Amino acid sequence: MLMTVLEAVLVAAAYYLSARLALRLALIEKNVTPLWPPTGIAVVGFLLLGRRIWPGIALAAFLVNVPITPTPWVALATAAGNTLAPFVAAELLRLVGFRREIDRLRDAIAIVLLASLLAMLISATIGAAALRLSHGIRSDDFAAAWAVWWTGDAMGVLVVAPFLLSLLLFRPRVPTSWARRVEAVALFVALTALTLAVARNHHPILFVVLPLLGWAAWRFQQRGAAPAALLVAGIVTWAADHDWGPFAHTTLFAKMLTLQAFNATVAFASFVFAALVMERIRAREALETAAAELEERVRRRTAELSTANRWLTREITDRRDAEHRLHLRERQLAEAQQLAHIGSWDWLIDDDRVTWSDEMYRIYGHEPQQFPVTFERAVEQVLPEDQGRIQGNVAEALRSTADRALPATEFRIRRPDGRERVLLAKSKLLVGRDGRPQRMVGTVQDVTEDKQAEREHRIAVTLQRSLLPERVPEIPGVLLAARYVPATADAEVGGDWYDVVPLPDGRVGVGIGDVAGHGLRAASAMGQLRMALRAYAVEESSPAAVVGRLRQLVALLAHTEMATLLYLVFDPETVSVTFANAGHPPPLLIGDDGSAAFLESVPAPPLGTVAHADAYVDATSPLPPGGTLLLFTDGLIERRGVSLRRGMARLKRHAVQARGDLDGLCDHLLATFDADEASDDIALLALRPLPIAAGSVHVRVPADPKALAPLRRTIRRWLREIHAEAQDGYEILVACGEACANAIQHPYGATEGILDVLLARADGEVEVVVSDSGTWRRASPPGGGHGLLLMRAFMDSVEVDTGVAGTVVRMRKRLADGGSA
Repeated sequence: MLMTVLEAVLVAAAYYLSARLALRLALIEKNVTPLWPPTGIAVVGFLLLGRRIWPGIALAAFLVNVPITPTPWVALATAAGNTLAPFVAAELLRLVGFRREIDRLRDAIAIVLLASLLAMLISATIGAAALRLSHGIRSDDFAAAWAVWWTGDAMGVLVVAPFLLSLLLFRPRVPTSWARRVEAVALFVALTALTLAVARNHHPILFVVLPLLGWAAWRFQQRGAAPAALLVAGIVTWAADHDWGPFAHTTLFAKMLTLQAFNATVAFASFVFAALVMERIRAREALETAAAELEERVRRRTAELSTANRWLTREITDRRDAEHRLHLRERQLAEAQQLAHIGSWDWLIDDDRVTWSDEMYRIYGHEPQQFPVTFERAVEQVLPEDQGRIQGNVAEALRSTADRALPATEFRIRRPDGRERVLLAKSKLLVGRDGRPQRMVGTVQDVTEDKQAEREHRIAVTLQRSLLPERVPEIPGVLLAARYVPATADAEVGGDWYDVVPLPDGRVGVGIGDVAGHGLRAASAMGQLRMALRAYAVEESSPAAVVGRLRQLVALLAHTEMATLLYLVFDPETVSVTFANAGHPPPLLIGDDGSAAFLESVPAPPLGTVAHADAYVDATSPLPPGGTLLLFTDGLIERRGVSLRRGMARLKRHAVQARGDLDGLCDHLLATFDADEASDDIALLALRPLPIAAGSVHVRVPADPKALAPLRRTIRRWLREIHAEAQDGYEILVACGEACANAIQHPYGATEGILDVLLARADGEVEVVVSDSGTWRRASPPGGGHGLLLMRAFMDSVEVDTGVAGTVVRMRKRLADGGSA
């Protein structure tokens, strides 16, 4: 509300001040002038601020007219006319959609015809009538007063209102150049000078200012046309009021007619020309905008077309690539089917039309696409014993009302050349929406070679398992543990092997080897080498001689693969090994103190290669107390991308970390080297001399006469360790041997059993305890045999305790020198 009052007061003040200035130009009485600016101010106020400011305009008009009218009532009537006329003018302009910028021809025509000429009839009529009725003018002056009044109000709207509205346009959207500013100043200076000149000239040449007005309208549009029209109209009105030039010595009516015609022409020409220029500028801008938009649309459309063209080109390329890949994949599929011996087929059940791939024809022994196929033609080559089963399976599947995969089945066919093949078939039934079988698709693979390889694999596995030791034998004086791990369950068996051979003289022969290749041939060669090793080990005392004879055997055998071999002989009495190596990884000696070293020998080639007879030589190495000797094949340390040298270094590093029994050592190494991922078989054998405690030893051996020789070597080692005299050692060894022989012969007979031997020394006395868990038979002749007599003859005391749990023979003998530590 306060803002409305303030706006009304400001408009009223502008109205009042402009009115006081305009009254100086009054031509009739003191209140009728040829130019009335307040009317233009009022019209602009109504246009910009709205109808709510009418009280301010009415009040200002009343205050202006009170001093110059006969009575207040005349002033009030005049104020009402002066308020109503601009109000109607503003409403008419709003009604026709008038734009304040006056940048259209219709706007220029509207402000001239509607606001200036038509609406101002109201104020002129009311004002002139009020003056006549109040006898402010005579009847003869009514026409002149009405004309001047109408002219003044019309000129106020026509000249002042556009000027005020043009002031709103002086907020440039773009900066104005200095050249344009200089041009504007020069134009208005020239226009002022020219107007003053023609206004003082007695000749009617007022029209010469029109070119400059056109220049202002053309160059600056309404911002130049409105001020220029106001400037010219003001100067000419001043000239008319002071009877200058063409207005001198003429009647008031003629003066008003000339002034009104000139001012109307000036305003109309300026505003119409400016509006036309503005419309042209807008049309050009619109055209430029449209051209830019069209260019942008063309560019965008071109880009879209280019994109579409690229997409289409790429799509064509992709389609060609896809077709190429499809043809390539079809060819690859055909090649893959040919390589894998897999054919595919598709049976349209209703049409009984079967489509075979090229490989299907080849599997059945025909040229690709040699003849059309039907179901009957497809099964006629199946052997009779399998044909009924296949037909029954298909008949059962065709009764199904839902998609189902048929179980894989094997069958045999006979080719046209008479050869039989084993095929593996997989198929699936496809059912339509009506529940009726429509198609059956599937594959057929020729597994004849796989079946044969599987059979050979089973034979090789059986052969290999039969040739490898079922368990490591228990041998007095030495602890043994072994492991054999095939590469994978479905791979071909390899030629890795190991063996432990108790020798007649009490020593132990240990062999480990690897025959090159896999399968039945490698397993067969491995078996031959193992059996030959056992035979040569009994005949030859030197490992090098055994390996040399094996080399000769391999050279004589036909189609024997190359093989590596490590053969060593362990002596329980001297706790040392003698070995010969034929291209095999060297054994690893692991000390009880955490050390580890490979036992190297003179390099020698594998068996089956060219080599001299003397290429294999013996190497001897003592085994330290608590030491362990590890024999292995290269499958343990060999991995893809890892050299054997690095594998051996890794084995050496991890072997010293495993403490405890031999089984734990073997399991630790297999776990560390991830034996399940090995690409070759692994054979592993660990050997450790029996530890002898200070003054005592416990030996457990099988009840087998073959165990007596190594047992005697262990006893001799123990006697040497306790520094027994030679005679005492001989007698103890004989007595212990007799006791062990009796414990093997009498309790068990031909059955297997276990024999425990305990040797102990205390206080210069040796105690020997031999025990079994069998049932003794009566000795013959009655009264005992020679063995018991020998035991009693050589030992100080002999005690025999026989019971249900077995027999214990306890013997004691005092050493000649009391024994030494």
